[in-house]
Amino acid sequence: MSEPDVFPRLEALAAIGDGRSLALLGPDCRVEWFCPERLDAAPAVWPLLDRGRGGHLHIAPVSCVCTAVTYLPSTAVLRYEWQGRLGRGRTSVAMLWPPREGVQELLWLIEGLEGQIDVEIRADLQPGWGDQDCHLALDREMATWTSQGLALQLVGPVTLQESDGAAVGGGTLSAGEQWGFRLRIGSAAQSPSYATSAGEVAEDLQATVQAWQDWAAGLRYDGPWREAVIRSAITLKMLIFEPTGAVVAAGTTSLPEEIGGIRNWDYRYTWLRDAGFALNALYSLGCTQEARAYARWLCRTTGVYGLPLRVLYGIDGGTDFPEQELWDLTGYRGSRPVRAGNDAENQLQLDSYGELLDCLLICEILGEDVMRQEWAHFRRLVDFVADHWREPDSGIWEVRDDPRHFVHSKAMAWIALDRGCCLVETYGLDGDLGRWRSEADALREEILDRGVVDGRFRRAYDDDALDASLLMLSITGFVDGTDPLAVATLDAIRRDLSVNHAANEALLLRYPPASGDGLPGREGAFGITSFWLVEALALAGRRSDALAAGDALIALQGKVGLYAEEFDPTTGAHLGNTPQAFTHIGLINAALRLANQSLRGTPTAGSSGTDRGQEQEPR
Repeated sequence: MSEPDVFPRLEALAAIGDGRSLALLGPDCRVEWFCPERLDAAPAVWPLLDRGRGGHLHIAPVSCVCTAVTYLPSTAVLRYEWQGRLGRGRTSVAMLWPPREGVQELLWLIEGLEGQIDVEIRADLQPGWGDQDCHLALDREMATWTSQGLALQLVGPVTLQESDGAAVGGGTLSAGEQWGFRLRIGSAAQSPSYATSAGEVAEDLQATVQAWQDWAAGLRYDGPWREAVIRSAITLKMLIFEPTGAVVAAGTTSLPEEIGGIRNWDYRYTWLRDAGFALNALYSLGCTQEARAYARWLCRTTGVYGLPLRVLYGIDGGTDFPEQELWDLTGYRGSRPVRAGNDAENQLQLDSYGELLDCLLICEILGEDVMRQEWAHFRRLVDFVADHWREPDSGIWEVRDDPRHFVHSKAMAWIALDRGCCLVETYGLDGDLGRWRSEADALREEILDRGVVDGRFRRAYDDDALDASLLMLSITGFVDGTDPLAVATLDAIRRDLSVNHAANEALLLRYPPASGDGLPGREGAFGITSFWLVEALALAGRRSDALAAGDALIALQGKVGLYAEEFDPTTGAHLGNTPQAFTHIGLINAALRLANQSLRGTPTAGSSGTDRGQEQEPR
């Protein structure tokens, strides 16, 4: 068992969730991160970002070795196996799902399998980054923390006592015995004391197992890496805030892209740049309910706040998340500052408009009218792009230096115009077709003139370097995957954005470190760009290369199948926030592409880049 003051490796973390928030557990069953009630709430337990101040929540055998950590098949229920000198046991842990109305519950069931094992309970909750007033009350086998109207009650079969502000207890579990523990979160005013039994916890765990397996049985996928696709779909489901349908970028904040560096961001929001990727994955897998809820959230949120679009929105559709730097916290392995909020929300990102229009086209292809009802809003988006595509932006990677004319952004602006035209021409919606097509043609001509060098695309009009986002030009259908420009760009990216002595050849940087993004330090290889490589290879007709690259990336998944945002390119260690929706969505979409199930990137009338690309004289 790992020492409590040692940070766990990010790839060793496991997630449990209930559609409201999630918790991360370490390889010793210690809760490393938990936000009560909402994915974006201030955490109540967060030793992952400060071993001293982040509190504790640990219910597990002691003097035992954890021999295995797995998910029960097709679920978000974890199983820990323990081996000690005098006995053997196991722990099952999950969030109750579906949750009861107005209540969130974490469940632990510890079973003695052979001999005897000693079990320890230590709970020291620190709501609101430890800054909120919090009162602990003990009543035999129950501990209750109350803070700002919220009650968190821990109950089990062990008498609890106070020690240095924490609730602690323990005992010996014999073979054949079961101990059940429950952490219940709800309103302090409506949260009476309650009792629980091992049988009740076991029943709730089994109901949760059944609910997850029933949900997973409805997934529609038959292709490579099926087990990894199912795990990614379950993880994506945990990153959806069910009350609104919003998909968060990740379940955590401030896990570093560089150990000891400052590239530590709060990703518990919804980025519009993820929209097309996420909707394609959800609809293609048959997650129709989740896809519709997300589509409605996109329409409702972007419609309320109007134009220009924000880069990111809150899970309840709100805006305004000023970035706070919590310098008094140590951060993960000394990576500071810890941040809450994200200043990227006010940047201009032209790619967001293309993502939203592509979402609408996906819905139309499927005969879904969930977004068509808001066509007046989407028409304004196309008009906005027609008015503003000549402006520089901050790009998909949200660079924090001066805006530039990024080629990926321009291509996605073209996607917005092209999809708008397609929706008018094919589905009979009203719009300024003549102007939109004229602007789309002018933009395409400019991209193929100013965005091309040496027979391949370049990062920006003033930058000949490469950018992994250029792989999206074939994935979204700006050019065909076999177009000479796309193939030359693919080959150049594999050559220039790979890392010498990398853990495997599939890992890609987002852009060359020398290109800069306005921040000091370096980052790792990016998860989703590496899966974009798999898609681009497939679209280029290189299926065997795509499968090999995908196999290499599957080999880098975490201990229980989760992915963070990035990888250390030389070791394969995970970096950045986790679990990261972008990476899991990338895996799903790459697999869908190889299984011919993807809905994205079918060129519309007049959008094929082959002939037009040959008409231009690249410079």
